[in-house]
Amino acid sequence: MTDQETKQKLLYDLQENPPAARTLVYALQWLVFTLANLAVVPLVLGRALQLDAAGIASLAQRTLFFTGLASLLQILFGHRLPIMESPSGMWWGVFITLAALAPGLGQSMALLRTDLEMGLILAGVVLVLIGSSRLIGSALKLFTPPVTGSVLILLSLQLSGTLVKGMLGAGPGSPDVDLRAMFLSAVVVAVVFWASLKGRPFVRSVAVLVGIAAGWLLALPLQMAPPAPWAGMGLIQWPSLFAWGRPTFDAGIVVTCVLTGLLVLSNLVASVLAMERTIGREASRRVYDRGVAFNGLADILAGAGATVGVVPVSAGAAMVGMTRVASRLPFMVFTVLMMILGLLPPVGAFLSSIPVPVGYSVLLVSFCQMVGFGLRDYLRLKLDNRDFYVVGFTLLFGTGAMFMPPAALAGLPALFRYILGNGFIAGMLICILLEHVFLPARRFAARPAESSAEKKAASGN
Repeated sequence: MTDQETKQKLLYDLQENPPAARTLVYALQWLVFTLANLAVVPLVLGRALQLDAAGIASLAQRTLFFTGLASLLQILFGHRLPIMESPSGMWWGVFITLAALAPGLGQSMALLRTDLEMGLILAGVVLVLIGSSRLIGSALKLFTPPVTGSVLILLSLQLSGTLVKGMLGAGPGSPDVDLRAMFLSAVVVAVVFWASLKGRPFVRSVAVLVGIAAGWLLALPLQMAPPAPWAGMGLIQWPSLFAWGRPTFDAGIVVTCVLTGLLVLSNLVASVLAMERTIGREASRRVYDRGVAFNGLADILAGAGATVGVVPVSAGAAMVGMTRVASRLPFMVFTVLMMILGLLPPVGAFLSSIPVPVGYSVLLVSFCQMVGFGLRDYLRLKLDNRDFYVVGFTLLFGTGAMFMPPAALAGLPALFRYILGNGFIAGMLICILLEHVFLPARRFAARPAESSAEKKAASGN
């Protein structure tokens, strides 16, 4: 499919603005979709950092506000693509790991929290310098079709375990599968499939919102809709800067945060690459440079706002691919709404009460698009023996790393624990090494020329 054909399949391209009513609907769809990603992060992270109930509620509000602000800055001045910023799984995974290590190192949790503020700020400064120096552009040549295809597929596989557990009601604190959750998830998936494949054009474009609304309504009689925590909430609460205290410096924490910030750049590259495939438009190197610089700024804001580091997520491309709406205007409205929610605790509490199986079900359906994009990249390969080894070893090693028990990595340095404990990152690094260092294509015999029949098939004659 050519870039022009892809653009023709979009209902609204980047520069096109939908009517006001549809703009609001699309913005609300972005909002609900993003909240489904964000809802559990403040709870899990807050408990790990030993925050009380008020501290967790405040963290949730700051997460909404600064995530919305980071997304707005990216769409206006950064990569300028409709890709939402979201708390990075690697970032809050590192936070939780450090929180578990702190007692054994004799470090108080209060001091760790202020160390993390400084670590985020300095990691952000490093990313701003990288983006401003345009160094990220030279790395793009590393992302060939075997790498990009593997990145997208491993990213989907990395999330699939969490998504399926959430659909079945077997999340943290609830190890057993819930039959009600299974039924609710099946209905949501069926509704999203129907809306995406059989609905009218406008219904297809809001399939995610239709699925969430249907699941939320069904959750009420099933008694699976959690009540919104209204008690003790004011109408407006401005986000506090350095809510955990004045930033403090710890060399180990700073090094860990800087390395984490560099590693999650792969998520940014994967997200922009996925969006390129979705909208049929190749991004320039300057787009990546600006994206990196403003991702660094987002980390600086996260440190000042005492929240977790963010990164552009590939789910944005999945959303655009499903809705066929790439317009910047609804996305900008969505980011402003996110920031408003960070100021209005009652509204944020209500929207964050989406039943967990509903959110996970919608996310799993959306990531079907990511798997498709990865397979499409593989189709660009010759798929000879060399490609089999590069792709096969990458997928097998990356997927296998996802099943590695954390205890097995306990004796390794922190950096190796973070890499080997993340199948997506481990697989990506393995693929780059195989593709460019150990099994580079130039060391192998030239591939045979296309036959005339193949050339005709490729040209459509």
